[in-house]
Amino acid sequence: MSSFARKMGRKVSKAGEKGVKKAERTAGRTQASLICAYAHANVKSTMTRKTALRHLSGVFLYAMHRDAGFGAKKGKASRLFRLRDKMQSVFDCIVSGNVTIKEIQDFLRAKPIELDVDIIACDPKANWYRKIKHRAVQEMEAAFLMALVDEFGYGKKRLEQAYIYCAKLSDEIASGKLTWDFICDEIERVMLNQKAAA
Repeated sequence: MSSFARKMGRKVSKAGEKGVKKAERTAGRTQASLICAYAHANVKSTMTRKTALRHLSGVFLYAMHRDAGFGAKKGKASRLFRLRDKMQSVFDCIVSGNVTIKEIQDFLRAKPIELDVDIIACDPKANWYRKIKHRAVQEMEAAFLMALVDEFGYGKKRLEQAYIYCAKLSDEIASGKLTWDFICDEIERVMLNQKAAA
C-alpha cells in the first residue's frame, strides 16, 4: 500500500472518529432534552390532576354545605367532615385498584338504589390533559356518590338531589357567578371554623 493510501486511510478514520464523537454529543443532548420534556409533561400532568381533584372535592363539599346543610352544626364530627373523610376513603380505594369506577356505577344502578348514572362516559377525542381532568372527575364523582350512600344511607332520591346541587354549582361556575377558587377557599374557611369551634 502506498503512503498516499495510508495517509488517506488515516484521514478517513479520523473523520469517522470525529463524526462518531459528534453523533454521541448530539445524541446526549437529544436524550437530555427528551428527559427534560418528559419531566415537564409529568409535572404538568400531576399539577393538572391535583388541581382538578381539589376543585372537584371543593365543589362536592360546598354543594352539600350550601344546599343540604352539611357543616351547619359545629364540631369535628359534623356531616361535612364525615363526607370529606368518606370521600377520601373511597377515592383511595379507587386509586389503589381495590374497586373500579365501573363496579361503583354498577352498584349504584342495581337495586335498591337504581340510580342511572353514567360515570364512565368520556370524549375519545379529548387531549391528554383533558383526559386527566376527566379521569379525576370520574374518580371524585364515584367517591362522592359512594360516600353519600355508605356514610349517610342516601338512596336514589337524595342522590339525585345531591347531583342537582352540584349541577347548580357547575352552572354558576360556567356563568361566572362563582369561581373554583372561591368555592375551595369558602369550604376551607367553613371547615376551619368548625374545627376551631370544636
